[in-house]
Amino acid sequence: MARLPKNDKVVDIGTIAAALGVSKTTVSRAISGNGRVGAATRQRVQDYVKEHNYTPSVMARGLAMRCSYNISLVISKQFSDFEMPFLRKTMRSVYQVAEDCDYDVLLTLVGENETRPVERLLDNRKIDGLILTRTLERDPLIPLLKSRKLPFVAIGRPEDPTVMSVDHDQIGGCRELTSLLLMKGMKRIALLGGTMLYTVNMSRLEGFKQAYDMMNQKIDESLLFLELETDDLRMQAVSQALERKPDCILCMDDRLTLLAMNMLKQQGVRVPQDIRVASLYDSSALAESSPAITAVQFDAYALGRKATQQLLQALKGREVETRVELGYQVSMRESTKT
Repeated sequence: MARLPKNDKVVDIGTIAAALGVSKTTVSRAISGNGRVGAATRQRVQDYVKEHNYTPSVMARGLAMRCSYNISLVISKQFSDFEMPFLRKTMRSVYQVAEDCDYDVLLTLVGENETRPVERLLDNRKIDGLILTRTLERDPLIPLLKSRKLPFVAIGRPEDPTVMSVDHDQIGGCRELTSLLLMKGMKRIALLGGTMLYTVNMSRLEGFKQAYDMMNQKIDESLLFLELETDDLRMQAVSQALERKPDCILCMDDRLTLLAMNMLKQQGVRVPQDIRVASLYDSSALAESSPAITAVQFDAYALGRKATQQLLQALKGREVETRVELGYQVSMRESTKT
């Protein structure tokens, strides 16, 4: 057979079948190497593909390797607009790493106790692996994925130590910032945080507690305001904290921090002259605020990149670390100057 000029068309099983006078099933089996196909027919198909210089499509390669070349990125429906900047950076790095390896990413939205959207993907065999962008206490998706034996990576710190996960050192970062505040003489720290259903908040609380233990200081339980899931609860917590005259208001995330700063401004409370403010999560909004807020910085790009790399390595059958912990940086700014 004479060699034809280079053709970059994606392989079309129907075209090959028609040209060779065989069925599409026969062509698929000949390409994949699976199923009963005569040696002569298999060779004819392979010669046709080679001589026409076709590039097999992802679908054809998927047939050959029994995979979809899709991974799912699971996102909580409860994520707010304030969490989107961090999530967008994480998503961008996931897409970039996946694309470099010829994988597509399917975005999947789930509620806190919802599993059906993921079950549909599994039932229809649409994905080869999955990344959880949030980790819950007693997360219902984890036993589901384990029972289906689907490779997956959790972003966060799941309770199950056998689950492959990637996270920043949330405990260490929050411990370090709280320790710095205590060393600066801010003994009465009001801690404001969201639901403890999310393991990231549990880790930040643990870091806060460890700092007090290390500094031989006792936490004033009346200054702990947790499970703040609505703006009404957040505003109420800021008002109650001010009544108890803390040295510093420490917020678990940037949303709480910005809301607290706005309330303090409205009430004529000056930062840092009258009270200090700090955050256990940094963002561009905090960096640009006036005064700039002392906060712990975490790299969202690195988080998404590493999670995707871990998953793709697992899909190749390679051994990977069960738990990967990334670093952090504490940025001391104007808001905590003494």
